[in-house]
Amino acid sequence: MPRRALRSYPTKDATDLTDAQWAAIAPLVVTPSPNGGRPTDIDRRAIVNALLYKHRTGCQWRMRPTDVPPMSSVRYYFDKWNRDGTFVKMNDMLRKLARQALDRDPEPSISVLDSQSVKTTEAGGERGYDGGKKVNGRKRQCWVDTKGFLLRVLVHPADISDTEGAEWLLAAHHQSFPRMQEIRVDEGYKQGLNEWMQQNTTIRLNVIEKPPGQKGFAVIPKRWVVERSIAWAGRNRWERRIIIRRNNRNPESSEAFLYLGSIAMLLNRLYPRC
Repeated sequence: MPRRALRSYPTKDATDLTDAQWAAIAPLVVTPSPNGGRPTDIDRRAIVNALLYKHRTGCQWRMRPTDVPPMSSVRYYFDKWNRDGTFVKMNDMLRKLARQALDRDPEPSISVLDSQSVKTTEAGGERGYDGGKKVNGRKRQCWVDTKGFLLRVLVHPADISDTEGAEWLLAAHHQSFPRMQEIRVDEGYKQGLNEWMQQNTTIRLNVIEKPPGQKGFAVIPKRWVVERSIAWAGRNRWERRIIIRRNNRNPESSEAFLYLGSIAMLLNRLYPRC
């Protein structure tokens, strides 16, 4: 019997930022304190590298490589950048650059919204049971543009309906996209979301229905990009491990790792490794 091929795991060098990638995001993470004081000795580039490695490998915080900053520093900046919106700002900046590289307007006018229910461990944190998909865990509302680039994401217990989750996401973020004219969704959002959007936004809801007689999964025109984006977020065993299962007892941490996945994808797209 032939021997089973050894699995290939990513090394730290495979996730470290290149000089071009670091130059693109450095202004967002290397900023002087508004209160003055002695500059920090922590290398912010090393912090970002450590976070990208953790996202890619799904390792525990304490199992990081020995040549990265202390766990307490990495976790401090992860929480800080999550709270102050740095990850969102970074994703927005890179998404606009990626759209411009494709000769698109930096701000989208049409977008796609979909949800995915994922299992979580019993370690704690918010979760619920999605009776439709038979999943006990959380649900991710992923809002992307027509190229599949992430606009916003919201993670909530899986027992919250698609419509209610979409209302929460759009109530918090729809004003961030002034050019937005249309959001495409599947039939899971049909009940109630259109009325809410008419009352609270100027954005049109376009429900893309399945062809008559279709059973099971099929690629739906105008909506497949969000399915691809969800696949990007968990495209291999390491990312599924960290995004879905490990160390994410609060939804905000899950959202932050989804933004990190988008940031890593956009950086590699804009500034590919040689």
